[in-house]
Order: sequence, then C-alpha cells, then structure tokens
Amino acid sequence: MEEMNGFGEGSVAELQELRKALSIGYQDPPATGGDALRVESLEATLKVLSYGATHIKLWNDIPKMEAYSTVEEYSRLNAYGQDSGGFVDGGVLPEAEDSDYSRETQKVKYVGTTRAVDHPATLVRSVPSDLIAQETANGVLWMLGKIERGLFFGDSTLVPQEWDGVNKQIIDGGGTVIDLRGAPLDAGTIEEASDIIAQNYGVASKLYANNTVFSDFSKTYYGQQRWSSPNAPAGKVGTPVTGMSTQAGDVEFSSNVFLKKGALAPTSATSPKAPTAPTLAVGVPGASGTSQFIAADAGNYKWSVTAVNQFGESVPSALSASTAIAAGEGVTLTVTDGGGTYPATAYKIYRTDKTAADATAAYMTTVTATAGQAGVEDENADIPGSFSGNLLDLSSQSLSFKQLSPLIRMPLAMLAPSIRWMQLLYGTPIVYAPKRHVVFKNIGQA
Repeated sequence: MEEMNGFGEGSVAELQELRKALSIGYQDPPATGGDALRVESLEATLKVLSYGATHIKLWNDIPKMEAYSTVEEYSRLNAYGQDSGGFVDGGVLPEAEDSDYSRETQKVKYVGTTRAVDHPATLVRSVPSDLIAQETANGVLWMLGKIERGLFFGDSTLVPQEWDGVNKQIIDGGGTVIDLRGAPLDAGTIEEASDIIAQNYGVASKLYANNTVFSDFSKTYYGQQRWSSPNAPAGKVGTPVTGMSTQAGDVEFSSNVFLKKGALAPTSATSPKAPTAPTLAVGVPGASGTSQFIAADAGNYKWSVTAVNQFGESVPSALSASTAIAAGEGVTLTVTDGGGTYPATAYKIYRTDKTAADATAAYMTTVTATAGQAGVEDENADIPGSFSGNLLDLSSQSLSFKQLSPLIRMPLAMLAPSIRWMQLLYGTPIVYAPKRHVVFKNIGQA
C-alpha cells in the first residue's frame, strides 16, 4: 500500500505488495536498503534525515472521536431560528421558531503501508538492533506524514481515495479564504481572521503556517527590540514570536513543515503505477474581467503539467513555449491525458515566474481529470511558489477527526523468508463549522 501515496481503497485484499523489503546481502559500502543498516563501524547510530514525530502538528491537535460507519453522517446547526423580534405582549403566545439544521456526510478513508524485513536481517547485528521495531516506527511516521498533509490538502475530487481535508471542507462550506496576493502574513491580517472567526461564534485557537511565514512575521519586530540597562541580556538578539493577542483572544503559532511553498515538479515518476505524462496546450492570451494579472505581473510565462492518481505523480510534460501575458489578461490551458495502465484522476499545473526561466517553474494548482482531459483558465488566482496557512478553531464543536479504527498493525502471511505486515488507520476529518476557520492563500515572502 506504500505505492498508493498512503491512501487506499479500503479492502485488505486490495492492499499492495511491498515495494521494497529490507534485506541483508553482501554489498560493500555505499549500500542501500537493508545493507545500509549493517554494522560497518563502531558507531551504532542511525541518522534520521527526514521529518520526525515533532513535525506532526495538526494530527496531534485535532480532537479525536470514534466513527461508527464508513459514511459518517452528522447534523450541522446553522441557526437557532429566524431573526425575528422575540419580544411579546403579556399573555400572548410567542411566535413559533424552528432551528435550521443541515445533514452532512463524510466518507471514512483508509491510510496504510506494507512493511517487510528479510528474516536473515533479524539474525545479524544491525543498526538499529531491532529492525522490525525500527521499520514499524518508520511506517508510523511515514503514515503520519501522509495524514498530516491529507488533513490540510486532501481532496476526493482529485484523488477519490483521499478524504476531504480541512481546506476543501472550509471552502465548500462557505468559510473564509484570505488572499494575500504575494504579501507576507502580518498582524493586521491575523487580527482580521480572528475577528471573522469570532463573528461566527468561534474562537481562533491556533495558526498553522510554514516556519518561513513566521520568520517573516518575526522580522517585522526587529526594529522594536529594546534592552533594559543595566540587566541587558548578553549575546542574543532576535524576537521569536510564538503567538499573538487579538481582540478575540490569544492565537498560538504552530510552525508546520508540511505547509511548504509551491514545490517544483518531480524529475521522475513518484511510483511505478503513476500515470503516463500528459500533454499541455497553451491558448492565446486574452482580456478577462476576472484576471488577477496586474501591471507588476506582466511578462513571459511557461507552463508544464503532471498527471496524478492514488499511486503518485507522473513526470512533467515539457515546458510550453514562452507566452507573453499583459495586465488584465488570462490564458486557457488544455491538458490531454497520456493514457497508461493506471489512469490519471487529476493534473498538477506548474508555472514559471514572469522571467520564464525554466528553473522557476513551481506548483500552481491541481484540476480534476474529466474524460481524460481538463482545462484551466490561468488568471493568476494561484501564485506559484507561495505559501498557504490556516487559522483554526480546535474545539470539538468545530472540528474533529472521526476514527473507525485507530492505528493498527496487521501481520501478513509469510510467502518467503521475509516478515511482512500492514499498518493501517481508518478515519476522516470533519469540519462541523466551516465559518469558524480561515484559510490563507498566496502568502509571499518579505
């Protein structure tokens, strides 16, 4: 199931075989796979270069509740009644009012990975000493990384096996999106977002963004630092900012490595079962009443596209020819499917900056693949290379994660001298009150 980008179909029988088992051989250093864990020196230390448990933030914060079905139904209270007068004359029957409810659903989705260790690897002295325990821990962190990203960005219209993350549920539910248009996140914007949540009877609990966003925020206070003599601190400068007091209450800042700026396209397919690369046609730019290309954005641009499915992402198409776009214009991009054994369910669009330099091509947006083709109007609504963020009300009345099954480990049949198992979690996030949360998009750097 590792090749499924974390999310699966939900049937144990359909779980994928292990992509690569840890095995012990005779390869001399440098080594890969299980050989990289053989003892070659006295330093019995495994160096961890990826993310760790401390980087998992929203998953740790979100309230957990039990799910009772693969389709979680819940009622959303929209209003206690009509906004009528309420006051009546003595002895007079008050007007009848009905609360306004809506019935909502979210489907439970399945996240998992298959892991394996060759039996000989359990008999030799390795780093770490217990390969099965280490690989189990690695599998947990791999899943948590997929879960953390999915909690923010999951979208079942793009990859049906994914749940809908908080961003999609907030937007679909009429929540607020604040577009920074390439400007850094500042105190005024956070104050505005906190007030929006308060006006909808929520409490802004925590702001999630990349550390670069918070670093830029912190820099705005450098000129305001003061040292009190004679007890001035020695040797340290800087103003680390861990939160902000707003009129609606205190907001805690939570730096999240998974809220990265727009990534570059992969140089190779991320899975053997990724779709075949699509092709891209760029139309002739024309005037558009909804264009967000302003005079400062006028320049030459190039685009490329990749195909996406539950297994991964294809190689990108070749960058398009340079196309000049003026202020107030837009351009239509037409994506044609490349076919392949495992079809695409969505396409990711990448775009250069206005210099059209190839190396600047960064992720812009994702569109649904419809009948093997998709079209998108690029009007600069999504700025490549920008950041996103979320200000959330973390009360269980506003947001929760419904678990049909917590994280479990399930042994698999031994078909070879290899110990195999699955690690699985079943659940879905639910945003009960979309208007009590705010999404920030197109956050720029100072």
